[in-house]
Amino acid sequence: MQSPKPRHMHLLPGSTRVNFLAVTASVTSSSPGLRLQFPHDDPMFASRGHARTTLFSRARRRLNPQLPTIFSATAATTGKNAAVLEPQNDIARKLRKDGSWAAARKGANIDNYRVNVVSDKLCDDIVDYIGPTLARHKGCDLLDVFPGVGIWSTKLNNLLQPRSHIMLEPDTDFYRPYLEPLLARPGTRLLPQSGIIWEQLTTVLNPAELPHQVERKYAAHETPQRNDTLLVTMNLSMFPKRKFRAFDSLSQLVVFQLLSSIRPGSLFQKYGLVRMLLWLPEHEKGVLVPRTIQGRKKIAIESEISTDWVSEVAGGDPIDPEMVRSAYWFRRDQVLEHESTQAVLKRMRKGRFALPPGREPKHVLDYLEYLKANPDPSATDGKRIVERPFIAEMEKLEADFAAGLFEKGSEQYKRLKTLHYLRDYKERRSNTVVEMIQKRDAITRVYARAGKNPERLARAAALGQAWIDEVNGFEKTLRSSILLQRDNIHALRQDPPVLNWDRRPYEPLVVRSDEFYPRVPTALLDIQPKAVAPVLRDMGPGSGRGGDMFDLILRGLTHRGTEPVPKLLNHIYPGADEGVTPNCPSLANPALGGSPLEGIGGVPTRALNQRQFVEITEAWMKWPFKPSYAELVSKSLDEVADADGEEVTGNLGGDF
Repeated sequence: MQSPKPRHMHLLPGSTRVNFLAVTASVTSSSPGLRLQFPHDDPMFASRGHARTTLFSRARRRLNPQLPTIFSATAATTGKNAAVLEPQNDIARKLRKDGSWAAARKGANIDNYRVNVVSDKLCDDIVDYIGPTLARHKGCDLLDVFPGVGIWSTKLNNLLQPRSHIMLEPDTDFYRPYLEPLLARPGTRLLPQSGIIWEQLTTVLNPAELPHQVERKYAAHETPQRNDTLLVTMNLSMFPKRKFRAFDSLSQLVVFQLLSSIRPGSLFQKYGLVRMLLWLPEHEKGVLVPRTIQGRKKIAIESEISTDWVSEVAGGDPIDPEMVRSAYWFRRDQVLEHESTQAVLKRMRKGRFALPPGREPKHVLDYLEYLKANPDPSATDGKRIVERPFIAEMEKLEADFAAGLFEKGSEQYKRLKTLHYLRDYKERRSNTVVEMIQKRDAITRVYARAGKNPERLARAAALGQAWIDEVNGFEKTLRSSILLQRDNIHALRQDPPVLNWDRRPYEPLVVRSDEFYPRVPTALLDIQPKAVAPVLRDMGPGSGRGGDMFDLILRGLTHRGTEPVPKLLNHIYPGADEGVTPNCPSLANPALGGSPLEGIGGVPTRALNQRQFVEITEAWMKWPFKPSYAELVSKSLDEVADADGEEVTGNLGGDF
């Protein structure tokens, strides 16, 4: 069986911040080794991003070029997946009739993986919901990548009345009939280019196509400004997902590169800070908007640092019991979820956002039910409410036993007693978690009252060490539960909260699978870039390399996110803890997101806020004995060489 031919190398440039795709590896039969070619004659250039965990390691193991993994659309729709191609409205029926997903469709730019938005009602609800926030873009240039059937594109055009609407659609022959009504409007054009292929995108980002846009060059002391005269929307939803090298999906790769373009001001960010509206596969939205601290990987931290917000405008709602059960470990307890929801509803009232009927997320409905049962939410302070899948089964068995449907000694009765034991066991552990969190909070208050008094500080330190010893004395799972609860609380109760999810200005609208064709839930994310700290924009050859150092530091810190910061700094480079940590006061200041406790009592890297990441980078750059950029890159590559063939997971940066 022949390997499928890659139809496109859907790549965006890493600009001055090149990721692993900037490296070209070639292996020939006459060359037993690996020859690497680096752009811009800068051998250190390619190490940033994911070079060392993808191309280098894989090429070292297999010594052959890697091709994108492309799945068969036909195979993905057999058996239980065949339902995704069942049409549900006129547009979907036309797409099926025309063969949008037909494997037999041939051509140079055929896209058999596209998930189209086919619901007018969904688009109307979205525009009505966030329309006021888009008003500042009225009359802008609208860059529309993969418009498909054009329903979403038409709604944006109606709202914004753009002076130019450039649609980049490589599958032009197929989608042109759907887009004809939109093309009849002034300033609207359809170009047969792909917006995620670098060579084609650059043909659009020029004065000939965007005469009103001016490239903005900012000096180190200048602050980049928003550019509301340009708005970008992309449909990156594909089914089945298309893998590429170490990335689990091509969509994630494109999103990663879009975020990577913000700090150096490349791609369309060269025109200023340009807002982006991105349609992504539902299961991939958590990469940018994780809802728990465990899901906060490198790319999520990048987005927090580089944007004012990454908001989920619309998305699926995980109400399937099997989905809830499988994601149980990645769910916070309900007290924290209710606290987050309460804060968002307050922001929504202030911003005059109103959820359309039928679009309410389950966690909002759960919160409203919780308020009915608990008119005074403060009464649950210090408690944990954890959704346990077995409780429903236990309650049914209790009701059946009370009704006399089975007797003592029966199998049902034995099962009921087992569930009672499990409930009591879980409650005892939950109470232990709460008790340990309360002890830690009390120790933090002792530190605060100690001031600079040596005796009081010594007493606080002794209490802190006793807490650490007690936590370390628990078995592994309970210890992890305590630290996880601590980190989720720490991330939520900062101002602003650490996670994009907890900073959301409004609740997401719930979408249905039948509003897309194929019937695959898709999420819409709203991304507004911001001006980052000057040290993070100091990138590329001829600069101080602050931004480049940050990339490597961030990778080192997120590699093992549960570890204390000092330990990981020393792992990045020997002596870094002594040279950097004393110059990062926020790490020990609770008011700034830090903790006065040491070791596992401190804030682990997975719970650091964006200010602390910037502070660490600034302290690193001032450290007299810091390694050069080349030395730090070399150490990073040496670590890869010592990995003994470790398989790449493609999780975009570290396991928390």
